[in-house]
Amino acid sequence: MQESLRAKQLAKEQKRREREQLIAERMAKMPKMIENWRQQQLERWKKVQADKERRARLQAEAQERLGYHVDPRSTRFQELLQDLEKQERKRLKEEKQRQKAARAAAMAAAMAASTAQDPEASGWPAPELSQ
Repeated sequence: MQESLRAKQLAKEQKRREREQLIAERMAKMPKMIENWRQQQLERWKKVQADKERRARLQAEAQERLGYHVDPRSTRFQELLQDLEKQERKRLKEEKQRQKAARAAAMAAAMAASTAQDPEASGWPAPELSQ
């Protein structure tokens, strides 16, 4: 009888120790988790602020184009805003393509310069000069 009580007590004690260990492990991870959460919150906040700023800029541009203060809920304003957003996306896409083309040209120029200096490094056989 006492053995079974002792076994139950030992099992209960073991379970308590395992739980305390699990809690200690999780508490050790807590500062990093809090820092990650704060970083995510900051990124979200920055994204929201950038979106608000972009939206306000587009709204100001739309009102400047129309020449008068427009209710942001009006359909005409919404259409103009969509048009401006479309133009901005197009401009960003073109800028990205220009940057990509510039990088490709720079890479090609660098490759041409390196092969002009050291033709053996290019992997092509050197032209034989006959005299």
